[in-house]
Amino acid sequence: MRTIIAVLAVGLLVPQSAVAQDAIKNAMSAAPASISAQARIVDWDMNELRAGSSGWTCLPDRPDTPGNDPWCVTGAWLDFLHAYINKAEPTYSDIGFAYMLQGDTPVSNSDPYATEATGPEDWVTDVGPHLMMLVPDMELLASISTDHLNGGPWIMWPNTPYAHIMIPLESRGH
Repeated sequence: MRTIIAVLAVGLLVPQSAVAQDAIKNAMSAAPASISAQARIVDWDMNELRAGSSGWTCLPDRPDTPGNDPWCVTGAWLDFLHAYINKAEPTYSDIGFAYMLQGDTPVSNSDPYATEATGPEDWVTDVGPHLMMLVPDMELLASISTDHLNGGPWIMWPNTPYAHIMIPLESRGH
Protein backbone atom coordinates (compact mmCIF):
# COMPACT_ATOMS: atom_id res chain seq x y z
CA MET A 1 0.00 0.00 0.00
CA ARG A 2 2.86 2.42 0.82
CA THR A 3 4.35 1.77 -2.60
CA ILE A 4 1.09 2.66 -4.32
CA ILE A 5 0.76 5.86 -2.28
CA ALA A 6 4.40 6.78 -3.01
CA VAL A 7 3.92 6.17 -6.75
CA LEU A 8 0.73 8.27 -6.75
CA ALA A 9 2.45 11.06 -4.82
CA VAL A 10 5.37 11.14 -7.28
CA GLY A 11 2.91 11.10 -10.18
CA LEU A 12 1.18 14.14 -8.76
CA LEU A 13 4.47 15.99 -8.22
CA VAL A 14 5.75 15.61 -11.77
CA PRO A 15 2.93 17.57 -13.44
CA GLN A 16 3.27 20.34 -10.82
CA SER A 17 6.99 20.51 -11.52
CA ALA A 18 6.32 20.67 -15.26
CA VAL A 19 3.78 23.45 -14.68
CA ALA A 20 6.31 25.37 -12.58
CA GLN A 21 8.98 24.89 -15.26
CA ASP A 22 6.60 26.19 -17.93
CA ALA A 23 5.77 29.21 -15.75
CA ILE A 24 9.49 29.89 -15.18
CA LYS A 25 10.23 29.66 -18.90
CA ASN A 26 7.28 31.94 -19.70
CA ALA A 27 8.30 34.47 -17.03
CA MET A 28 11.86 34.55 -18.35
CA SER A 29 10.55 35.43 -21.84
CA ALA A 30 9.49 38.86 -20.52
CA ALA A 31 13.03 40.26 -20.58
CA PRO A 32 16.37 39.82 -22.30
CA ALA A 33 18.29 36.77 -21.07
CA SER A 34 20.84 39.10 -19.49
CA ILE A 35 18.04 40.20 -17.12
CA SER A 36 15.92 37.06 -16.72
CA ALA A 37 18.68 34.43 -16.38
CA GLN A 38 19.41 35.38 -12.76
CA ALA A 39 16.00 36.87 -11.90
CA ARG A 40 13.78 35.63 -9.12
CA ILE A 41 10.62 34.02 -10.55
CA VAL A 42 7.28 34.32 -8.73
CA ASP A 43 3.70 33.56 -9.66
CA TRP A 44 0.93 36.17 -9.38
CA ASP A 45 0.24 35.09 -5.79
CA MET A 46 3.91 36.01 -5.17
CA ASN A 47 4.89 32.41 -4.47
CA GLU A 48 8.55 31.94 -5.35
CA LEU A 49 9.08 29.45 -8.18
CA ARG A 50 12.84 30.07 -8.42
CA ALA A 51 15.29 32.08 -6.36
CA GLY A 52 17.30 34.79 -8.08
CA SER A 53 20.30 37.00 -7.47
CA SER A 54 20.02 39.93 -9.90
CA GLY A 55 17.51 42.19 -8.13
CA TRP A 56 14.95 41.54 -10.89
CA THR A 57 11.74 39.54 -10.44
CA CYS A 58 9.90 37.91 -13.33
CA LEU A 59 6.25 36.88 -13.38
CA PRO A 60 4.60 34.56 -15.92
CA ASP A 61 1.58 35.35 -18.06
CA ARG A 62 -1.30 36.58 -15.92
CA PRO A 63 -3.92 33.83 -15.71
CA ASP A 64 -6.83 36.30 -15.59
CA THR A 65 -6.04 38.10 -18.87
CA PRO A 66 -6.11 37.02 -22.51
CA GLY A 67 -2.89 36.66 -24.45
CA ASN A 68 0.67 36.21 -23.23
CA ASP A 69 1.90 39.01 -20.97
CA PRO A 70 4.76 38.02 -18.65
CA TRP A 71 6.70 40.71 -16.75
CA CYS A 72 10.26 41.22 -15.41
CA VAL A 73 10.44 44.03 -12.85
CA THR A 74 12.66 45.86 -10.40
CA GLY A 75 11.77 46.39 -6.74
CA ALA A 76 9.87 49.63 -7.39
CA TRP A 77 7.61 47.74 -9.81
CA LEU A 78 6.98 45.01 -7.24
CA ASP A 79 5.76 47.76 -4.90
CA PHE A 80 3.65 49.16 -7.77
CA LEU A 81 2.13 45.73 -8.53
CA HIS A 82 1.31 45.05 -4.87
CA ALA A 83 -0.40 48.46 -4.64
CA TYR A 84 -2.24 48.00 -7.95
CA ILE A 85 -3.50 44.52 -7.05
CA ASN A 86 -4.70 45.78 -3.66
CA LYS A 87 -6.05 49.10 -5.02
CA ALA A 88 -3.69 50.99 -2.74
CA GLU A 89 -1.24 53.84 -3.22
CA PRO A 90 2.24 52.72 -4.33
CA THR A 91 5.08 53.69 -1.97
CA TYR A 92 8.16 53.18 -4.17
CA SER A 93 10.88 55.84 -3.89
CA ASP A 94 13.27 54.65 -6.62
CA ILE A 95 13.12 54.75 -10.38
CA GLY A 96 11.75 51.41 -11.57
CA PHE A 97 11.86 49.43 -14.80
CA ALA A 98 9.70 46.62 -16.14
CA TYR A 99 10.10 44.59 -19.32
CA MET A 100 7.19 43.07 -21.21
CA LEU A 101 8.87 41.69 -24.33
CA GLN A 102 5.84 39.51 -25.17
CA GLY A 103 3.53 42.53 -25.25
CA ASP A 104 0.48 43.25 -23.15
CA THR A 105 -3.24 42.67 -22.93
CA PRO A 106 -5.44 45.47 -24.39
CA VAL A 107 -5.97 48.05 -21.67
CA SER A 108 -7.39 51.49 -20.98
CA ASN A 109 -4.78 54.23 -21.14
CA SER A 110 -6.60 56.33 -18.53
CA ASP A 111 -8.42 53.96 -16.16
CA PRO A 112 -6.22 51.35 -14.45
CA TYR A 113 -9.24 49.19 -13.63
CA ALA A 114 -11.28 49.39 -16.86
CA THR A 115 -12.30 45.95 -18.09
CA GLU A 116 -13.96 46.88 -21.39
CA ALA A 117 -12.82 48.86 -24.42
CA THR A 118 -13.22 52.59 -23.93
CA GLY A 119 -12.62 53.78 -27.51
CA PRO A 120 -9.56 53.89 -29.81
CA GLU A 121 -8.26 57.15 -28.37
CA ASP A 122 -8.04 55.50 -24.94
CA TRP A 123 -8.02 51.71 -25.48
CA VAL A 124 -4.43 50.53 -26.03
CA THR A 125 -4.08 47.51 -28.31
CA ASP A 126 -1.15 45.92 -30.11
CA VAL A 127 1.32 47.18 -27.54
CA GLY A 128 4.03 44.73 -28.57
CA PRO A 129 7.36 44.51 -26.78
CA HIS A 130 7.91 47.41 -24.41
CA LEU A 131 9.75 48.73 -21.41
CA MET A 132 7.96 50.61 -18.64
CA MET A 133 9.46 53.15 -16.29
CA LEU A 134 8.33 54.47 -12.91
CA VAL A 135 9.53 57.77 -11.51
CA PRO A 136 8.80 58.65 -7.88
CA ASP A 137 8.19 62.34 -8.67
CA MET A 138 5.04 62.44 -10.82
CA GLU A 139 5.77 66.09 -11.74
CA LEU A 140 8.58 64.81 -13.95
CA LEU A 141 5.96 63.20 -16.20
CA ALA A 142 4.25 66.51 -17.05
CA SER A 143 6.09 67.09 -20.33
CA ILE A 144 5.58 63.56 -21.72
CA SER A 145 2.66 62.82 -24.03
CA THR A 146 -0.31 60.85 -22.77
CA ASP A 147 -1.26 59.93 -26.36
CA HIS A 148 -0.59 56.21 -26.88
CA LEU A 149 -0.95 56.72 -30.64
CA ASN A 150 1.93 59.24 -30.84
CA GLY A 151 4.49 56.73 -32.16
CA GLY A 152 6.80 56.97 -29.16
CA PRO A 153 6.81 56.86 -25.36
CA TRP A 154 3.72 57.99 -23.50
CA ILE A 155 2.30 58.18 -20.00
CA MET A 156 -0.17 55.42 -19.19
CA TRP A 157 -2.74 56.03 -16.46
CA PRO A 158 -1.91 59.73 -16.09
CA ASN A 159 -3.32 61.58 -13.10
CA THR A 160 -3.51 58.36 -11.07
CA PRO A 161 -1.08 56.91 -8.51
CA TYR A 162 -0.26 54.29 -11.17
CA ALA A 163 1.07 56.69 -13.84
CA HIS A 164 4.13 55.31 -15.62
CA ILE A 165 6.07 55.75 -18.86
CA MET A 166 5.38 53.24 -21.62
CA ILE A 167 8.33 52.85 -24.01
CA PRO A 168 7.57 50.79 -27.15
CA LEU A 169 10.56 48.77 -28.37
CA GLU A 170 9.26 48.46 -31.92
CA SER A 171 6.90 50.38 -34.18
CA ARG A 172 3.26 49.97 -33.24
CA GLY A 173 2.07 50.77 -36.77
CA HIS A 174 0.24 54.00 -35.88
